[in-house]
Parts: sequence; C-alpha cells; structure tokens
Amino acid sequence: MGQTGRRQFLIGASGALIAAPFGLRAQPSGRVARVGLLSNTPPQNPEVAPSYAALREGLRTHGWVEGRNLVIEGRYAQGRAERYPIFADELVKAGVDVIVAAGTQGTEAARNATRKVPIVMVAVPDPVGQGYVVSLARPGGNITGVASMLHLIPLKSLELLLEFVPGAKRIGLLWSPRDSMSTYTFKIEQTRAEELGVREVSLPAGAPEDIDPALELAQRERVEGLRVHPTGVLFQDIRKIAAWAAKHRLPSVGGPRAFAQAGLLASYNPDWLHLWRSAGGYVSRILQGANPAEMPVAQPERFLLVLNLKTAKAIGVTIPQPLLLRADEVIE
Repeated sequence: MGQTGRRQFLIGASGALIAAPFGLRAQPSGRVARVGLLSNTPPQNPEVAPSYAALREGLRTHGWVEGRNLVIEGRYAQGRAERYPIFADELVKAGVDVIVAAGTQGTEAARNATRKVPIVMVAVPDPVGQGYVVSLARPGGNITGVASMLHLIPLKSLELLLEFVPGAKRIGLLWSPRDSMSTYTFKIEQTRAEELGVREVSLPAGAPEDIDPALELAQRERVEGLRVHPTGVLFQDIRKIAAWAAKHRLPSVGGPRAFAQAGLLASYNPDWLHLWRSAGGYVSRILQGANPAEMPVAQPERFLLVLNLKTAKAIGVTIPQPLLLRADEVIE
C-alpha cells in the first residue's frame, strides 16, 4: 500500500473547526466503567475492526483498559433497522455509564431510549439539523460526540465518479431509505445530477436482502458507474458490492477508506479512525464527570481521498494523473 501525499480539508458553515475538548487527562477512579456500544456491524467484520480498535485506543490513552477498569457491552444490528431500538433499550436496562452510538440509526435509537444516560455519537452527519444537539458548541442535552458533517459534501463522490467516466449519463446510486441522512443526501444528489446532465438510477437497499435486487436493477438499467452511500447495511456487504462492480467492470465510488480497501475504485470521507479515536476521549471525560450538554461536538479534521489501483487495473480504468496527485492514499 503506497501513499502519494496527504492533505487537510477544513469544513464548516463558518469555516472554523471545533477541536475535540479533551484538556487534562485525569486518571480513572478504581471503579469499573461499563460502556455500551450500539452499532451495525460486529467487530469480526474486517471493515469495522480498525474503527473499534481506534475507539479502544482512545479510551486506553485516557487510562481505560478492558479487563482492568472497563467493560464494553456491544450490540450490533447487522443490517436490521428494527434491532436498534431493542438493543438501545437493552443497554439502558443493563445500567451502562455511557452509550457510544454509531451513525444516525444508532444515535436515533439511543436518544429514543434515554434522555439520562450520556450518549457519545460517532460519525453523525448533521447533528444539529437532525435534532440531536442544540448547537455544535453547546449540545444542551445528553448527547455529544463526533460529527462527520457528510451533509456538507454530498456531491463529492458523484463528481469524483464522473472523473473516471467522463460523459456518463446513467449512474447507479446504492442508498438506504431506512437511514435518514442517506435519504436526505439522496434528494440533494438527484437535483445536482440533473444539473450535470446525469440520471442517477435509484438503487434502494434498506436491508441485506435488498442488495441483490438493487444490483440486478443496476444491471438492467445498464448503469455506467456505481456510487455507494456509507450506511450500515451497505457497509456490512461492501466486499460483495465491490466484487459485483468489478465483475461488471464498473467504476465504483463511495464511503470511508474501508470501502476502497474492500475493492471500490475510490472513497472520499472523513478520517474514520480519527473520529472513533476521538470518541474514546469523549467517553473518558464523561466517565470522569463531564457534562455532555457542555461538551462541544467535534468536526472532522480532514477528509481522505483513497484510490484503489488494483481495482482500476481489473476493470480497465486509467486514473487521471491529477487525481493520483490529489490522493491521500493509493492502494496498489
């Protein structure tokens, strides 16, 4: 795996980033903390294992170590949206000290389950617009954490894909109607695609059994490229999706770094590992008595463009040299 350089991106309505407010690191007390983890994909999945490791690293940096003074109780929906509220209730009843909630579905379920137990959200695109916090600077409730701010870059992967297939008129879009941010982004992208003279073929996949029919529809519609939203369901089966795209020699773009590692041609997303590592710091501060209502929500420090040269060679696509020079990472 080679790297061709690194860049930093600054985003935000006012152009300013809110840094993760960690401050001094107090040593944990002698008690054993119980942290609930509400997510889609279990840690055995190679695409998410690094994220969970980053969370543990963030906790360990602040003195919280599993088997010594920390217990993590994981609940994983595995593509079944109906499991989120059930698992959120389980974690609350189990008496966890903090819930780490991944993405929109995890955060929504955790918020509906409790207004008392602190919640650290991870990679929620628009926490203010989605109603989880009053403001980024002062959340005002029991939820804080790390936003992904994906709603500010909903068109990047479409524009990126068009660099691989200039003049394309039909692009398939795998998205989830059960994910509120995927739905929101889908509407924006449809409008922008029309402005660019591109028809985006809707390929909805809200559950694992929807993926095969969605891909079959893409084949019938003769799409010239494939875009993939970073939802839990699609994350879980990203290798299958990438293999399908490669078989049909379709350029494919979307999701975090793990999507490109799994075989998509390219990905453009926040540095996911940094988001999860930062979440560990938030959990630590709350366990030490910090009030989530007063802990500013952090935004991404940078976005990563990852290109997969192996996939490019397999499907016969030549990546433009300017794009290679812009990449943060090139998989060879």
